[in-house]
Amino acid sequence: MLDRLIAGPGGGYLRSLRHLVQGERDPAWLQLPDVERGLRATRDRGLGYDVLVRDHQLDQAIRLAERFPDLPQVLDHAGKPDIARQDLAKWERGVRLLAGHPHVVCKVSGLITEADRTHWTTADLRPAWDVLVSAFGPDRLMFGSDWPVANLAGGWNRWAATVDELLTGWSAGDVHALLAGTATAFYGLPLVPGESNTNTPST
Repeated sequence: MLDRLIAGPGGGYLRSLRHLVQGERDPAWLQLPDVERGLRATRDRGLGYDVLVRDHQLDQAIRLAERFPDLPQVLDHAGKPDIARQDLAKWERGVRLLAGHPHVVCKVSGLITEADRTHWTTADLRPAWDVLVSAFGPDRLMFGSDWPVANLAGGWNRWAATVDELLTGWSAGDVHALLAGTATAFYGLPLVPGESNTNTPST
């Protein structure tokens, strides 16, 4: 299947695979033999894997990182911390353990839909944001829009403006890493003419 996708129309643009693990009830779904066979095939074809889990499933993501140290992985939506209740302790422990694996990066997206979707503020997001920055560092974080799901909690424009606010005081290099460099390196994207990327690919 993967070979057909890669060889088919647009197959050269395939960079990573994702499954909605967040909807799987098996607490060890990512460790199932069939799943691991698919992950090995993903790795062997030079692709990455986007890990979409909720905060209570981070142990699966950690085991995945341990078992596949040569498979580039990105934690989607920051592992979906429970921002609405500010119940972040277990999530933070999982994120810091996951960040200990250098082949794993993190996509900063989906935070606003994990907050109170009607009344969230930048201050509500900052505790989770600070954990991510501390755990992964700017050069292993990538911005994501989570569009169109973000429309449930204020939309693209408000999320983008909030990220701009959270980036206040960052160096130009760190801003570039989060907004472009990490994603460019992870997904093997072509550089914009005249632009350099100091991030190293997560391989």
